[in-house]
Amino acid sequence: MQGRQSGAPGVFRAAWVGYRGGMALERDEVRRERLLKNEQVFRDYNNRRVAFEQDADPDGELVPFVCECADPECIEGMELSIDDFIAGHSAPNRFTVKPGHVYPEGEQVLDTHDRFWVVEKPDPATGI
Repeated sequence: MQGRQSGAPGVFRAAWVGYRGGMALERDEVRRERLLKNEQVFRDYNNRRVAFEQDADPDGELVPFVCECADPECIEGMELSIDDFIAGHSAPNRFTVKPGHVYPEGEQVLDTHDRFWVVEKPDPATGI
């Protein structure tokens, strides 16, 4: 799976999915790319929310964010402080999700909290 870093820090965007050498990508890889794209849409929304709320975050006040899980049907909300959100996205392949919203075949849980978990995708550069 290939990916690229966008211009904004902490933002990972999925690479283009299509054909390589005239052969279709494997079904699982296409599914993973589609899931990553879904997660990226909510990450982009949440990044805009951080930019808007950053100046108005008094003393770690909780801010509503959208779950960044791989489920294309999920539109659930969760509350984090701006500091928690930024810490949860300390690498471009990390996402904040509602507790239990994990795609075990494609990510691992790094940190758990009452209101959110931090999951990590394999690093696109190393595949680890």
